[in-house]
Amino acid sequence: MSPRLLGEEIKTKHKEAIRQLYRFAKMGLQQLEGYYDLGDSTIRKILSYDVPERVRPTRTGRPQESLNAQEVRDAIEYISTNHTTRELGWVQLRNELKLTCSPATLKRRCNEAGYYSCIECQKPYLSRVQANAWWLWVITHIFWTIWEWSHILWSDEVTF
Repeated sequence: MSPRLLGEEIKTKHKEAIRQLYRFAKMGLQQLEGYYDLGDSTIRKILSYDVPERVRPTRTGRPQESLNAQEVRDAIEYISTNHTTRELGWVQLRNELKLTCSPATLKRRCNEAGYYSCIECQKPYLSRVQANAWWLWVITHIFWTIWEWSHILWSDEVTF
């Protein structure tokens, strides 16, 4: 067997071979240690396994999401009720709704349902001076023709 790096996992086929050599070929612990370049405690741990890999029968793969579609709809409806609930963080929202899922799961499921939480930017109000200037500009340009308006490049438009 090639030398292993520190912390590298021992492959399942090697673990199974160690068990078979010990049980059927009656190889001793010291021989297995030398052949596989492993320590005594590692060999003993491998021999204590009753199956090729440690298994967790209570958990098969990724855990199920603990948030159903109705809970997601209720969460989105609650968030959308007013401004203060829209400003809540995912942790606070989870706690207020007494949900058992993680905040990341709540956010992911809301995003999947089409709700993307964002806090609106506060737009500055027009001052009285700005409002008067805007009103004067409107009055002076009220009778412009289409030809005159077509020669203006507005700041929110792009031309290529």
